Amino acid sequence: MADALRIPLTRTDAEEWFAEVIRYDLPEVGHEPTRRFLAEVGLPREAALIRFDPGGFRDGLIVLGAYGSPRTSPRAVLLDGGTGRVFAEERSAHGREPMSMDVSTLVRNAGLVEAIRTGRGPVRTGEELIDLLGETEPELDPRNSFWHTSFALWQLRRAAVPGEGLAVRITPEMLDLVYENEFSGYEEQHLPAAIVHEPTRRFLLDIGLIDAWAYLDMRSDDKPLPTLAELIAERRADWDDEPEPPPDAEHLVVLGYVSEDGDLLVDGRTGVVRRWYTGADEPGMDTLNTDLSTLAFTMWVIGRMRRQGERFGIRIHDVWEPIVVDLLSSVDPLAWAEPSSYWENMILDGVHGLGP
Repeated sequence: MADALRIPLTRTDAEEWFAEVIRYDLPEVGHEPTRRFLAEVGLPREAALIRFDPGGFRDGLIVLGAYGSPRTSPRAVLLDGGTGRVFAEERSAHGREPMSMDVSTLVRNAGLVEAIRTGRGPVRTGEELIDLLGETEPELDPRNSFWHTSFALWQLRRAAVPGEGLAVRITPEMLDLVYENEFSGYEEQHLPAAIVHEPTRRFLLDIGLIDAWAYLDMRSDDKPLPTLAELIAERRADWDDEPEPPPDAEHLVVLGYVSEDGDLLVDGRTGVVRRWYTGADEPGMDTLNTDLSTLAFTMWVIGRMRRQGERFGIRIHDVWEPIVVDLLSSVDPLAWAEPSSYWENMILDGVHGLGP
């Protein structure tokens, strides 16, 4: 490739990095090194949450594709055909921000992200990857860069290690990195006999839950955790409009409250975390998480993402949404199985400060 491109990449390099690489003949690209790169090396079909599909123009720039998850609004990746520079469309005052200095750094950076996402590449720290950006693309502003944010946040995927009997391995030390001893375990006498799922019981004893977080308030009256059947019986004694309990309410243990219209429950038989809500016209039940480990992992990811932003001096911007959705939904698909799931609404709508 011509010296005008910063990274000497070959067709073989791209094919080794990505599952599928497509080459494009784009005569509308006036920058000769860029046009030759696209024709000889090409672009991945999909990488780093970017779906490449060159074609069309927007504000005088060539659309290379778009980034985002299936649940977030797509943002265009734009190529200046005259200079070869690449931009990311964002909700900023200017509508777009510099993304890569040329297509070679764009493809190299996408390959590094895929290595982190899939776990198939070498283990590299956020510091190493961001230092690499500083060497090859010093023009990028770390505070508002697609790749600085991606490298800082995708590192958290490596923490999603399977647990024993639960979806994710969670340790007190891991949670203390963010919440500094705010999680605390329950006493044996506070756990009802309805919790027969041993991994859930062990999690509550050894890890516990935080007293309050975003939309959650845990029960802290120093009494045994009630079943939903017991709690509704108490409410019905005081309130005439309290609805009937759902089926199997005697197996659902109340851990706390969800916002102002729901109870946080764990199924004592399976460990699934649910919400019983009564604020709507009809009471209902939905699933929040596969188990308590993925509930804690969700809390950990949100907290760590904010800490990573502070650590690397980056501003959490548009790429935050697809990363957090992809990361959490891959670790806990049950929690994101339904369109407009509880977590999707909370995170994408920025409820209680959970958004970027």
